[in-house]
Amino acid sequence: MTSFNAPAAVERPPGRIGGTPLVPVRVPVRGGSLRLWLKLEWDNPFGSIKARTAEALLDALEATGRLGPGNRVVESTSGNLGVALAGLCAARGYACTLVVEPSTPHGSVARMRELGADVVVVPDVPGGRTLDARLRVVDDLLRRDPTAVWTDQYHSAANPGVHESRTAAELVRQAPNGSYDAVAVAVSTGGTLAGVAQFFRDHLPTARVIAVDAVGSAALGGPVAERPCKLAGFGSGRPSGFVRPHHVDDVVRVRDEDAAAACVLLQRATGLSLGGSAGAAVLAAVVRAAADPALREVACVCPDSGEKYPLTETAARVGTTASPDVATALDALGRARAGTPHAQETPLP
Repeated sequence: MTSFNAPAAVERPPGRIGGTPLVPVRVPVRGGSLRLWLKLEWDNPFGSIKARTAEALLDALEATGRLGPGNRVVESTSGNLGVALAGLCAARGYACTLVVEPSTPHGSVARMRELGADVVVVPDVPGGRTLDARLRVVDDLLRRDPTAVWTDQYHSAANPGVHESRTAAELVRQAPNGSYDAVAVAVSTGGTLAGVAQFFRDHLPTARVIAVDAVGSAALGGPVAERPCKLAGFGSGRPSGFVRPHHVDDVVRVRDEDAAAACVLLQRATGLSLGGSAGAAVLAAVVRAAADPALREVACVCPDSGEKYPLTETAARVGTTASPDVATALDALGRARAGTPHAQETPLP
């Protein structure tokens, strides 16, 4: 078994963002084998892909003069972005207030506070509308504090922009033989998906873009529904403001408990630790590849590792309720084998 887990706490200097490794994983599928290429974003400072997003959001505000000495950064977050913003704000000398909800991992909330942020926890709202409640608190903070500046991960062009110019550019440069058959990206705000998809459209147009949303999420359209096993950072109570029809070839909707099961099975088989949204992307990639023999080299963006999530408990709820194609894909992931990681890139300046 290959062991390539995330360290318990990632504390690389904030300036060294990007250059994350790519790890191949062989998964048996009908008619042969699929090779997944996992872009392990937990190797960023603060343990997730959101280090890229947080840096880009702050840089954009500073460049326009809207953020400077004496300001307070305010944001709504499901976890990872809050940790990255807290750390980067501490490094740059900004006060920081982060608005979270009960499903935000407790370890992430504790880390935000350790890094000096003030954290406001809003209660759950029935019907999958807790995000709306978080944003109302953000609005209230902005009204009451004239020094407060909202990074606005939901609408800032810096969000998809950094994933187009950096995340996707790295991924394509690392491609085996210069190409992939497809790329799978899970959605929350949709910034990562939109940015990666646009770069692939421009530079690797033959690759299919697989968008992965949660059952009960409105991120890619459709009604919001209760998600009793909700995984933080996967899906959204609102449609994405970034994803456009031309970005996406296939949409795969994954239940939270199935995504958690994918994480658990893959870690047992390979030693790789993935967070819930990464598990969803991997599971969707296997489901699609099993249905399409042309998909044999598939990249998966893996935003973080799984240590802070209740994955084992959530996965236990799958039982016999998984659909046949998902059950087959989960079985295949339980027999996956990891290969040798590709050398990490030097982060772009």
